[in-house]
Amino acid sequence: MQEENRNYRSLFWPIMLIGVGVFWLLSNLGILPEINIRFLLRLWPVALIAIGLNILFSHRYPWVGALTGFGAVALVIALVFLAPSLGIEVSGDLKTLNFDEPVGSANQATITLDLERYPTTVGAVVDSNALIEAELDTFDDVRFEARGETSKTITLRPVSNGGFNFNFFDLVGEDARWEIGLSPDVPIDLTIDGGSGSTDLNLGGLDLSALSVDGGSGGTSVDIPASSSAYDVDINGGSGSFDVNIARGAVIDASIDTGSGSFDINIGNDVSGELTIDGGSGSVTINTPDSVGIRLVISHSGSGSVRVPGSYDLVDDLGENSRDIGIWESENFDSASHRVEITFDPGSGSFTLR
Repeated sequence: MQEENRNYRSLFWPIMLIGVGVFWLLSNLGILPEINIRFLLRLWPVALIAIGLNILFSHRYPWVGALTGFGAVALVIALVFLAPSLGIEVSGDLKTLNFDEPVGSANQATITLDLERYPTTVGAVVDSNALIEAELDTFDDVRFEARGETSKTITLRPVSNGGFNFNFFDLVGEDARWEIGLSPDVPIDLTIDGGSGSTDLNLGGLDLSALSVDGGSGGTSVDIPASSSAYDVDINGGSGSFDVNIARGAVIDASIDTGSGSFDINIGNDVSGELTIDGGSGSVTINTPDSVGIRLVISHSGSGSVRVPGSYDLVDDLGENSRDIGIWESENFDSASHRVEITFDPGSGSFTLR
């Protein structure tokens, strides 16, 4: 009897294959609601649970494998049948949502954009009286809120159902994009929370009173414009790369926490202000114009390399006999009409000033 149990093969996998065939057949016959692969992939934890139970019990209790296979197939079919009544979208159709808010009497705006996994472009609207216009291709819902009259607060963010999300294999349509336009005529305190998709922030022409960008896992390109007055810039890098372009004539007080992604920073002509960089594991490269005087301050060393042009003068070694620590100034720093002071806190990534 013991030998018979050892040679008994679990019915789990045959039943699972039969169940997939039955499921496919019912779907083709139109008996099951119309679904797409995105919804099925959201149910992948059911497969893990079923496989785990089969491995754990089937060798000792062969009937458990058969019961687990039946249960997994029945659960998936039941979820598909019950999804509409539970308010769960199973068709997963890509839809386009449009939002807009007029400028009206607004003379100042605070705008928060919580981005998603879709490639996104943010820029200035053209020939429009809208404070914000958004055209979003999405599988999910998005909440848009606008409050206030002269001082407007606008929030755009994806709707979250809460709880832990097992949907690691979510798919995105090839042509899905988010296009967001902002008014160049109203000073804007702008906060952008990046997602896993690429983000192109063409902010040139906007009148910013403050800018905060939190990078995600997708690559980010951000143009920092010159505005009617000096403003604060706060950038937190994620795991994606960053290209930062500071426009000609901008006056900024910028703080950058690089994270693990690489950073390429381009300083335009006639830029003035301060740039504080907290280095991470990613590389940092800063390109500077000849017309701007540059002072670089590095007060301690990290594990990454530091490269400063040979034309820069080491005006203070801060009491350290190290080529990676000190205060450097460009040859034109004292005579330049526009100056930028860069303070760098090294991490494990390399730092290059050009």
